[in-house]
Amino acid sequence: MENDSHRFDGKEYFIRRIIKDYFPEGKIKILDVGCGRAHSWRNVLNDFPNISYQGVEPDPKSAEAARKNLEGLSNARISDGLFYESSENDFDLCISLSVLEHVKQLPKFLKASVDAVKKGGLVVHRYDLGHSLFPSSLKEKFQVWLGNNFPSVLPEHKFVRYLSDSEVSEILAGCNATTIRRTWHQMPDHKKLLSIMDTSTPAAKSLAQELCEWEFKMSEILPILPQKSREKLFPSVTVWAKKV
Repeated sequence: MENDSHRFDGKEYFIRRIIKDYFPEGKIKILDVGCGRAHSWRNVLNDFPNISYQGVEPDPKSAEAARKNLEGLSNARISDGLFYESSENDFDLCISLSVLEHVKQLPKFLKASVDAVKKGGLVVHRYDLGHSLFPSSLKEKFQVWLGNNFPSVLPEHKFVRYLSDSEVSEILAGCNATTIRRTWHQMPDHKKLLSIMDTSTPAAKSLAQELCEWEFKMSEILPILPQKSREKLFPSVTVWAKKV
């Protein structure tokens, strides 16, 4: 598809779903760790001017791109650096999107995400298993193997690994955060379909939203499937937790 503006952004829909379910008034302080270029946030922040958004990105080029993407929005700011400790503890939501599988010091990172939110605050980590389950090359397959078996060999910017939702929940529990929900997303054929759909018409956009909503509904019964089968079908995993 030539026009990216007509492409449905599943992550933007996911963000809006969080706001709808947990912060319907739209007044919320958000920390987005590993924000990348923050391309899924601009429309959200335009629609919810009462949101205060802080993005943290370790790659300077991506951080600069995020600043440009969010240029003109007074409720957004971006900072550079790795996120292994938090200097603030009053966020309502700490979120990461497609980040955890690349985090080398996972316990430290998850603790910082919990430390960043106020008591009762929401922590949402959505991460991708596609690198480990569907590697695009032998090089990627080898990187995942190194990340799983010899993590010290890989530098931070090349780190990737397989990660189970039970491991994430266990670490979060040790950081005073209770897992309240798990959801699974981006069935490969769905992801491929959404990447080529022209959703410039209301009808097409509605169908794309229904597809994403279907995955939320399926998540209610997916725990009955064996873990490997579930992850192959839905390789994007989200762990939702609340700070105790």
